[in-house]
Amino acid sequence: MLNQNLEQKTEGVEKRCGPKHKLVTGLALALCVALAVSGFLGFRVIQLQQQVENLLGSTVAKRTVQNLATQYGLTTTFLQQLFPDTYVYMGKQGISFAPLSEDLQPHSYDWAGLSTENGRYSYTAPDGTKALTGVDVSTYNGDIDWAAVKADGISFAMIRLGFRGYGESGKLVLDDKFLQNIQGATQAGLDVGVYFFSQAITVEEAVEEAEFVLSALKDYSITYPVVFDLETIEYDAARTDDLTVETANQVTQAFCQTIAQAGYQPMIYGNVAWLMDWVDLKQLTEYDVWLAQYQSTPTYPYQFHMWQYSHQGTVAGIEGNVDLNLLLTPLS
Repeated sequence: MLNQNLEQKTEGVEKRCGPKHKLVTGLALALCVALAVSGFLGFRVIQLQQQVENLLGSTVAKRTVQNLATQYGLTTTFLQQLFPDTYVYMGKQGISFAPLSEDLQPHSYDWAGLSTENGRYSYTAPDGTKALTGVDVSTYNGDIDWAAVKADGISFAMIRLGFRGYGESGKLVLDDKFLQNIQGATQAGLDVGVYFFSQAITVEEAVEEAEFVLSALKDYSITYPVVFDLETIEYDAARTDDLTVETANQVTQAFCQTIAQAGYQPMIYGNVAWLMDWVDLKQLTEYDVWLAQYQSTPTYPYQFHMWQYSHQGTVAGIEGNVDLNLLLTPLS
């Protein structure tokens, strides 16, 4: 989904830390061990150890750790072990540190129940509940044999309904394959939800987008959420480039409230950087989250219901790669 919106350009023109001596020593040791295991021996290890030891007894800024991580190629997964009360992630400013929020519900998933086979993930919760597998599609996936998709073990489909162009005019466009996909997936017996790729920069535009979605859905019955997908455009200039967190929250709320008032279940889609840096989730806790994170195990610490774990999946009935998802928590 993150790379499915190139046509929006053409259409749119008409898309810390103050640790004590012990912690810093542990940091030095851990960093050096990690480098040694990775094969970076010799003067680079000594150099790193000296840099960290020089910080003993003083406040170590998170920025220092960020710089060391960048210099020595340390991952957020490794750094997370050093800061258990902080979420370490790749944000819009690179490696970022955010204290765990008491205002957001932590997820309760036990990733020991996560497994993979032939490129697909499955998850079984401690109570025995199994996650459902789904795809999300758009016009980029071409003509789809939905009966074959269902026969290949797919339980649900999230279908792109449309988008707002990210050019200046911000034209609303129905996905070329929306009608074909919603009809085919529904007839095949799949649970169906939709998503709309937003470029709203005002509350009024967000409401307009929601009403566009509702109009397109009036003749169809869907069983899964209507998803608000507001992303950054990294490959071109976009009308949302200067969107503030406050405005992003306002447009998200406006869209989701309009959808909810019409009797549908709204949901918010985003990757880690978007959810952590571009919106304030403490103000959006009434809405479920669809997380996009292409890692073997999600690192996102807060509650989310759906996980988009790959954009390179293969499914019978769909030519080429397709996004794969798990519904980890039953929908309310």
